[in-house]
Amino acid sequence: MKILIRILLFLSTGYLWAQEQLSLSRAIELGLQNNLDVQIQKLEIDIADRNNVWGQAGALPVINFSSNQNNNNTYRQPTNPFAVPGQNISHNVTGQLDVQFVLFDGFSVRLTKRRLEQLENLSYGNATLVIERVIQSIILGYYTALLEKQRMEVRKRVMDFSRERLGYVKLRKELGGAITFDVLQEQNNYLTDSTNYLLQQQIYINALRNLNLLLNEPIEREFILTDSLTFTDESYALDDLRKKMSSTNSNLRNQYINQELLRINTGIAMSDKLPSFTLNVGANGSLDWLTANFGNRIGPPQVIGYVNGDVNSPVISNQNSVVQLRQTNDGYSYGVYGNFALRYTLFNGGQFNRNIENARIREQIGKLTIDQLKLSLENELLITYDNYNLLRQLASIARVKLQAAELNLALAYERYKNGALSAIDLRIVQENYQNAALENYQAIYSLLARRTDLVRLTGGLVDEYNARPVESR
Repeated sequence: MKILIRILLFLSTGYLWAQEQLSLSRAIELGLQNNLDVQIQKLEIDIADRNNVWGQAGALPVINFSSNQNNNNTYRQPTNPFAVPGQNISHNVTGQLDVQFVLFDGFSVRLTKRRLEQLENLSYGNATLVIERVIQSIILGYYTALLEKQRMEVRKRVMDFSRERLGYVKLRKELGGAITFDVLQEQNNYLTDSTNYLLQQQIYINALRNLNLLLNEPIEREFILTDSLTFTDESYALDDLRKKMSSTNSNLRNQYINQELLRINTGIAMSDKLPSFTLNVGANGSLDWLTANFGNRIGPPQVIGYVNGDVNSPVISNQNSVVQLRQTNDGYSYGVYGNFALRYTLFNGGQFNRNIENARIREQIGKLTIDQLKLSLENELLITYDNYNLLRQLASIARVKLQAAELNLALAYERYKNGALSAIDLRIVQENYQNAALENYQAIYSLLARRTDLVRLTGGLVDEYNARPVESR
């Protein structure tokens, strides 16, 4: 028994689980830095930001350079006397620089650029939604840990009170004012309260571990929570909350962006029916090499006839005879061009009209989706608002009950010492105090959770902690 009491006394002095101080704002900062979903959304923002340029929309010219190298080995016995007979080995290198300008494409480039802008805005909206959910989960996890800490402290106060009573009864027994039954009864109460304290202590440790999990920190890392489970009683006007929700709710703003994307898609579908006009300018050239048996007049003078048929009187040409000599000749060619192209689809089976009608229907679906979301958010806001106001009243009542229970416990203990109150009645008063204290902290936690819901619904959660994603350019 003495060993158990020493252990409980050691625990009652306050076990140190944490080494690093952690406020709620610091917890949110750590969580946003470590959360993998937030990191993914930041990368998605980088992609959307990089794509939102006129070049991606097709406004800038397309420049292509192409080159080919061809080789050919041919054996020829031509019928054309001017052709080169024998083995012909040719090499050819060609190059072309082509520049294409889109002069008009039915406003598709402009609409595509607007679409890229909205996709970038949507990436920021999606990141805001993820950040909002992460902040809310961290806030609730932090408040949960604080709630379990307060519960543990209540259990500790109850255990200390039972230990004091146990010592008092033991002293009375030594003086002959109490019997063994009274001592055993108080000892049993003390052990029960000690068990509750130890169990609550483990619940608090698990709450801290769950908070580490939300922060993506090592589970064994230890923190001291510096904030307290308190609240400032704030009242909100429902009309103001409605206005904020309709203009800054993150989910609703994303739906507006999606609706604008659907409208742009309708414009792109309509632009497909318009003609497109393009300009191509460029230059081309080639280098050529041919290795073959070319005829050269480097032979001896050639006899072209005889005077009066006399072989002794030959007629000699003033040109040398042709001799086949293998050699390589080279050459080149180059040129420039400028071409206009007009494309206009007259009929394609009605695909353009169907695409336009489908895009308009999707716009209508988007509008209905927004209306449905507005109704859902309105209902959630009313429920959360009413619940918040109800919890304000309950928290106020719980605070008054706790104050009364604390005073009642102090008075009951004095009456117990004076012999005007039995141990059983004192135990009832003690349990009433414990229940009132636990109820008070639960009411505060519930109220803080509902306030967080109100701030989230009105789109102010990321702004309250300055966590809105910022543009990189």
